[in-house]
Order: sequence, then C-alpha cells, then structure tokens
Amino acid sequence: MKLQEFLKKKMTSYAKHIKEKRLASGARILVAPFSSHRHVSLAGSILGGTLFAGSGELAKVHAAMLLEGTIKRHKKELQIALDAIGASLLFSAGSDRLYFSGHVRITHLEEFLTLIAEALSEPAFPARELKILKSRERAALALEAQDTHVQAEINLTKLLFKRGHPNFTEETAASLQNLEKLDVKTLRALHEKILDGSSLILSASGDIVPMRLFSLTEKVFRKLSTQDLSLPHFTKATPGFARRVAMPIKEKASIDYELGIATGIGNKHPDYAPLLLGIQIFGVPGFSGRLMSTVREVEGLTYAAYSYLSGFRHTTDGYIRIWSSFAPGLFSKGRTAILREIQKIAREGVTAEEVRRHRERFEASFRVRLSSSGAFARAAHDCIADNKPLSYLDTFPERILTLSAPEVNRALRKYLIPSKLSESAAGSVT
Repeated sequence: MKLQEFLKKKMTSYAKHIKEKRLASGARILVAPFSSHRHVSLAGSILGGTLFAGSGELAKVHAAMLLEGTIKRHKKELQIALDAIGASLLFSAGSDRLYFSGHVRITHLEEFLTLIAEALSEPAFPARELKILKSRERAALALEAQDTHVQAEINLTKLLFKRGHPNFTEETAASLQNLEKLDVKTLRALHEKILDGSSLILSASGDIVPMRLFSLTEKVFRKLSTQDLSLPHFTKATPGFARRVAMPIKEKASIDYELGIATGIGNKHPDYAPLLLGIQIFGVPGFSGRLMSTVREVEGLTYAAYSYLSGFRHTTDGYIRIWSSFAPGLFSKGRTAILREIQKIAREGVTAEEVRRHRERFEASFRVRLSSSGAFARAAHDCIADNKPLSYLDTFPERILTLSAPEVNRALRKYLIPSKLSESAAGSVT
C-alpha cells in the first residue's frame, strides 16, 4: 500500500470535530462532542504556575489551596456542593499555567462551571487549612528527599538548566524552605498577580452541544478580572560540557541513574518529530525499545531502561532524558551498557525497519490516547495553550508517519551527543 493511501485510510480528523469561541474577555472555549453517556470532561487553565510564583512549591500549594474554601463557602461546603452534583475537580500547577480538570453529568454543568469560577475568582486561602496543608506537604517532602528517582531527576535538570528556566527543578531542601516561608498573604498576592480571565482556556468534551457551553461560559466567567499578563522571559539552554553529580541516600537497595542533554529547540522545530521518533526507538517504555531489548533482556542488568523527550513546548526548549535503575553491585556494568548503547545509536543510527515499526506504533498509541472524553478535552486544550492550531492533532501524527530513517538519524546525530551528556545518580552511590 502506498504511503498516501495508508495515511488516508488510517487517519481520522480530530480538529474538525472541535468547535471554538473566543469570549469578549479574550478567553478561548473549545467543545468536542463525544459520546459519553451524558457525561462531560473539562480541561482548563489560566496563566500561572512556577514561572510566575518563582517557586515550584509555592505554585503547588497555591493550586491545592483553591479547593480549601472560597469567600462564599468553606472547605466542607465546597466539597458537599461538588459531591451533590457528582463532580470531580482538581487544580494543579505547571511551569507556566494553573490547570484545572474535572468531569460532571451534563445536567449539572452550569453548577459545576459556577464552582470553578468561584474557586478562581473568590478563593479564601483560610489560615487553618493552610496550616494543615503545610503539615501534609512537609511529610511529602520528607519522602521526596528519600526518593532516588525524584532526586536523580531534580539534579539532572539543575545540570542542564539555569534557575528561572521552566525545566529547572528546585531541590527538595529549597522547596521545604519556600514552604516554611509562605503564608496567606503570599498566596493572595500570587493569586492577584496571575488572575487573568483573558488567559483562560476551557476545553470540554462529551455529550454537549457547543452553543450551550459557549452560552454558559460567557455567563459564568464574565466576572473574572482581566489584565495584560505575559510569560516571564527566560534564556534558552544550549548543550554544554558533560557534568556529573552523585547523591548518596543511605539504606537504598538501588541506584537511579539519569543522563540528559539540552537540545535548545521547542516542539515546533522541524527536528522535533524525527528526534522524538529516534528517542522512542532507543528507549520507549515496554519491550520494543533498544535499551530494554539489550540492557534488560540480553544482559539482565536492570528492570527498566527508558529514554524520553522532556520539557518541550512551543516556547520552551526541552531535553533528551535517559533513565534506568540498578542494584548497587551492577551499577558500574549498567552504566557502561547504557553509554555503549547511546554511542551505538548515535554512531550507527536506526534502521528503516525500526522506523517503519515505530511510526505505526506512535500513530496507534496517539489514537488510543484520544479515545476518552477526558483525553480529548486535554489534547485540544494543550494545543491552544502551546500556541498550536487545532489541526496539529491531525498533522503531527501524519508527519510522524512520513518520517524516514535518514531524517531520524540526522536528528539523532545532531542532538544526541554522547560526549556532552550529563549524568545524575542517586541512591547507594559513593
């Protein structure tokens, strides 16, 4: 079958099913009708997150406190109101946006949207609930300090990025210091700083008529204050010299090991798609990647070895990340095996057969990921949040299906530079 015939047969347009309206405030509302037994999934956000807070910990606590009570309802009343309509609602912080997501029966959509708008526009930040949340968060950070996987990842981002970059992660000790300093006044100041109804993106998918959602959102969110908010400036990273860091954590049965290199490109760069496929071929989770088929299956040195592209956005340069975990007695051999496979794929490249198999794997996985209303709502939201047209949901997997081995190998040689890879290990290391 010719490639174009294959594309025509395999691909279904997602973008054409999504309707969009821009409200008078500038907010963007998206609706994708989706058969879901009279259920609606929502994914939304406003500008916010770590870049505006200056601390990942502050951004995280701020997001969590939005469900701890509003000016009109204390925490228990807010939870009862959500439970009464069978809705779920979660707020979370990203690098540059404050996210919310949830689902509700279509008959209670207006009440649900009203509660979301209330949490955004009238948070109370009660001191009593903040005290309790801070206590829980101290316990979570104590566990994080002993998590070898998290510590290896944090230290890798510190090797690759400068403070202020979206992919820089503050160390656990700094998170604890920031947690102790924050108070109600700090939270209120941050909320006032970021609340901007013009930056609102709301995406819904389920059994809903688009015009109904457009009408409801115009009514419910019209009171959200607006301001001229823009992303803080940061400097892109570039591949530097290789650096290493090892964090000893006592009484651990394993060592988490990560390697990485900054790429200096975002996810709209022409090299992103071939690099993504190349890194998938190298270490996709599962047993079809090279790392798992050699370092685990043949040599038996680890339980898992994966590679990823991480931290890529339209305006944010990402990095290549390779992770594995080893018993202390196998760490030296495991590290040597990982480095050997990196050097091999960078030198020899991938085969046409590997590209063919992994193109189809990516396309199939992409379609499966969009097979629920929640995932569809999130995907549409993320396109707009990342300054991409909705057609990206169709054109990107189509682009993957057209990739050739020479394209993938050029990207791997350009960005996966063994001599410039930084390394981070945490656990029973010396």
